[in-house]
Amino acid sequence: MEIQKQKQGDLLEIKIQGRLDAYWSDHLTNSIDESIRQGSHKIQLNLAQVDYLSSAGIRVLLKFYKQLKAIKGSLSVTSPSEGARSILAMAGLAELLITAPAQAAAPEDKAKEAVRVEKTNAVYYINDVNPGATLQCTLIGDPKKLEAGGFTECKNVAFPESTFGVGVGAFGSNFADCQERFGEFIALEGAAAYLPTDGTDVPDYVLSEGALVPEMKVLYALSGHGSFARMIRFDAKDVPPGIIPLADLVECALEFSKSDLIAVAMIAESAGLVGAALRRSPAKNSGAESPLSFPAARDWLNFTAERAFDRTLCVVVGVAARNETPLLQSILRPIGAGTKAIGHFHAAAFPYRPMQRGELSLHKALNSLFATESLQGLLHLLPDDREINGVGQSEFLRGALWAGPIPEITVKI
Repeated sequence: MEIQKQKQGDLLEIKIQGRLDAYWSDHLTNSIDESIRQGSHKIQLNLAQVDYLSSAGIRVLLKFYKQLKAIKGSLSVTSPSEGARSILAMAGLAELLITAPAQAAAPEDKAKEAVRVEKTNAVYYINDVNPGATLQCTLIGDPKKLEAGGFTECKNVAFPESTFGVGVGAFGSNFADCQERFGEFIALEGAAAYLPTDGTDVPDYVLSEGALVPEMKVLYALSGHGSFARMIRFDAKDVPPGIIPLADLVECALEFSKSDLIAVAMIAESAGLVGAALRRSPAKNSGAESPLSFPAARDWLNFTAERAFDRTLCVVVGVAARNETPLLQSILRPIGAGTKAIGHFHAAAFPYRPMQRGELSLHKALNSLFATESLQGLLHLLPDDREINGVGQSEFLRGALWAGPIPEITVKI
């Protein structure tokens, strides 16, 4: 099979020559998938030189037709050969898939409204979705007990829509029920997930449905509510290294938010995550040893020896500050080379799926992701800055980021 691609504005034409059978369907799948990852959401498949389609080939067409339609994109078949047209007609798909060749469309007005900012390794498009909005944030519990031990109780925290949170918690009825399972959690827009430390190593989640609202038993957490002021689309440039470090995204979020303390939510394609996850529940720590000290950390924490969850779609939630914030001193940590900002970020990883272009509803995108994809893992993002074997920091390729200023922090011990 021979595949040729030609881009015209927002339209990508893919010309295929050869048989589209089981042998070649994976090849075409990989080619279309890579085009979508690079931002092509309007695709025309020219099948003028394809005489044969097997069921495997038809499955590829339907997969990407449905996937792109779900994000307001499109996939269509143009100029099919008589053989290809006949097969699609017999399968009842001719009217659905076959269209006349189209011309590239002019950019939508909403795209013109976004402010374009170009940095060294990325391009950002800034949308003021809730001008002037701020976020209320509360530090719950005492993070110092992670190192010193002594957790004897937990707080019950609900995470309905318009809330976010990161910390250590579990789903359950009370402290005793959760004592063996407390682990890192992430919460955003009515969805909450955590990584149990009971040995199963399988992340669990609860999604708001009707009267059901996620409730987390929390040892400590940063929890907030309100509306994000800005949505920022970002895309790595093709020039090497072709990635965007987490530090760069945090710096830009702080800059564009015009604030020294912000909350951040992000849905983005990962180029590899770096961090750690608890392997034992902090509620079982008697205080005899610190889980953060060497060599005890080997028993208490799982570190990423190399980048994890590469080319997945990740949900990232956290708080970042330019300066030392006394109330958050025990929970904010260095983000990585490229910024002096400190922060606390957790990430949940899902299989890759394309995102709608332009302005995006965080609630709809997040709920669709949790409802249709399998949660693969959860990680506290931390840089690995060891001089010899360090793998650096988490990196991303493209995505959407929501940010908003936090005017003050409250504490609930």
